[in-house]
Amino acid sequence: MQDRPEELNKKIEGAKIELREYRDNIKYIEEKQNDAEELRTRIEKITSNLTGMPGPKGENLDKAPFEESLDRIQEIEKDCNKKLQELLLKKYLVENKIEQLDQPYKSILYLKYIRGINLFKVSEELNYSYRHIKNLHQEAIEKYANL
Repeated sequence: MQDRPEELNKKIEGAKIELREYRDNIKYIEEKQNDAEELRTRIEKITSNLTGMPGPKGENLDKAPFEESLDRIQEIEKDCNKKLQELLLKKYLVENKIEQLDQPYKSILYLKYIRGINLFKVSEELNYSYRHIKNLHQEAIEKYANL
């Protein structure tokens, strides 16, 4: 590792960041979708409570929290859609680079970063020793960085 030129080290570090960001963005989107679903469930509860009970004449007293929840869902969905568009572009770029690699490098990076499987499980999946997969993973990152 120390024998590599500084430029290659920077490329490799950039490749690692790009691959990790891919997984982090997927997790972020999933969490935002869970937040939106949780708020939808709350709104459905509020709505069913409001329609099932006789209300006072005039304006509905629970309208403000209901509208706040709707606004929050729209904010989450807007943020989620923006992140999703960014993720789709990054996803395409990352997957395109991985597809350009030869086997087993392609499978190692796909399983680790796209599928989120740790290297121990990757070694089991590909029927190689963990140590061999760890070495191949490093080579795969270098090859990915040079694309």
